[in-house]
Amino acid sequence: MEKEVLCCCHNVTLEDVKEQIILGVDNFEDLQEITKIGTDCPPCKEKNEKLFKILLEEEIKG
Repeated sequence: MEKEVLCCCHNVTLEDVKEQIILGVDNFEDLQEITKIGTDCPPCKEKNEKLFKILLEEEIKG
């Protein structure tokens, strides 16, 4: 099964983002620092920042 790539510029996958949330990353700026997601492409940043917030909420709700 192919991994869903969210950021082609830095090859960041959906699983990478979920893993970082599980490890305790709770804001998009920290996620960017760790993975470089959305650091080179403003539309990518906007789209993935929204997705990150949704995933973070889901993780918090458990």
